[in-house]
Amino acid sequence: MINLHLRQARWRFILLLKKSPVLPDIVWLQVRGLSSAEVATALRPFYFLVHPDLFCQHPRAQHINDSSLKLLNNHLDLLIKDQKPSPISLQFYVRNKNLEGNLHTVDLCLNKPSLRDTVHGILSVFHLPTKYVDSLPERSRRPDRKIKWSRSFYDATGVFNPEEEFSTARKKEDLYSWLIKNMGEAEKRLAVSEPIRQDIVNLQAGLIEELGLTKLTWQRGLGTTHLRGCLQGLRSLMMHHQEVKDILKGRAIHFGNETGVSFEGGVVLSTSEVRNQWLKLIVKLPEQDAVLQRIPGMQKAVSNALRDIKITHRKYQSYVLLENYIQHLRRLVTALGDYRGRDAFPKTWPESLSSLELVVESAAGPLMLSPTGQILAPSSCPPWLLVNFITENMDQAEKTINDYHSIRDREKQLYEQCKNELGLEFLEKDDSVMPAMMIQCLERLLKDAYRLSPLLTGARLWVTHYYAVMLDGEVCIPWEWSYG
Repeated sequence: MINLHLRQARWRFILLLKKSPVLPDIVWLQVRGLSSAEVATALRPFYFLVHPDLFCQHPRAQHINDSSLKLLNNHLDLLIKDQKPSPISLQFYVRNKNLEGNLHTVDLCLNKPSLRDTVHGILSVFHLPTKYVDSLPERSRRPDRKIKWSRSFYDATGVFNPEEEFSTARKKEDLYSWLIKNMGEAEKRLAVSEPIRQDIVNLQAGLIEELGLTKLTWQRGLGTTHLRGCLQGLRSLMMHHQEVKDILKGRAIHFGNETGVSFEGGVVLSTSEVRNQWLKLIVKLPEQDAVLQRIPGMQKAVSNALRDIKITHRKYQSYVLLENYIQHLRRLVTALGDYRGRDAFPKTWPESLSSLELVVESAAGPLMLSPTGQILAPSSCPPWLLVNFITENMDQAEKTINDYHSIRDREKQLYEQCKNELGLEFLEKDDSVMPAMMIQCLERLLKDAYRLSPLLTGARLWVTHYYAVMLDGEVCIPWEWSYG
């Protein structure tokens, strides 16, 4: 009887809390939060930054942003309705302000108990102004000290328990659990897209034979439907303009983000442009051949100016267009010529730097040593700074280049072993996943193959930096995935 009175008193207290204007701080914030209109206004700069329509030339980024936005909007809707959403981690692609055409990812963790804090956190993570949110009046009365409520209070009222939520948010989803949840959907999408993939194989083989191409490739992450449309477009162009056959014979074609000629002589066709734009480039290819012949001489000039250093291109990089590359080389050659007329190289330099590799990049590029041992130099780099950088990193660069070859061989060996033991139909990685990362991922997949192979048999697997099931059924997993 006493216990019954205590339970009744407890529920009367909870109902009083819900009705009373003098609510605990955390409850008051849930009742008196931002309106949906205020949230939309505050997040307008964020939507302009990540909206999927801004990434038409990057299908994978467009898909990831679209999925993440849906999850984010659902999370915000629950907060607006004073409900309790589970913490969630999202990923968005944004454009790199310093490197035109390049994208990078931003991770967003939603684990705040209040709508205001959530909106403020989103803007802060993306380095967007929070002035509007800060200007909105605080309509809650906060206690002068932190109140720590019993778990029974949170269970009864349904409001957030911050300690529990933050603890849950810190737990990363493991690979096995994620595959259990998502491989069913991946298998369905894979089956639906199988006829499209077969069309792509047939179109690729047919175009290579009919046009006499040395190879026909495309950028990684291009959706199957979009890719098939590009191949069909090229075939239609060939049928309506027979003259392109003679022009394209003996050339390589690559579907990428821009239309032009690569500095290696390949034809690059933008996947977002119409066939007429492709035709304009193709008919001018004979003129571009003359410009292309200047590349070896300009590369040799840079090499001679730096004691026979090897001029090459960055590994795991998309195609660099000819016109841009010519400008980069010309700028660096001119600067090095002026430098050699005034200054001498350090006495510590050997007679030849032929064991080193130099990549000449755009003026906005970084001066750095790549994970593969290549020296990346922007065309705007002052010669004295480049000389100092080479001096300081010469030994490390040579060691990294030598290590890279052995690492690359190990990666190829593990690739074949992993593909066979897991029964994968397809295994590939993003360009941003370096060989050392891939080796670590593959070794761990093989170690857990007995448990993962039933889930991954017949799958098309990409090793990236995130989890995702693509529209065509291909599965993306992070290279640093965790065990269950």
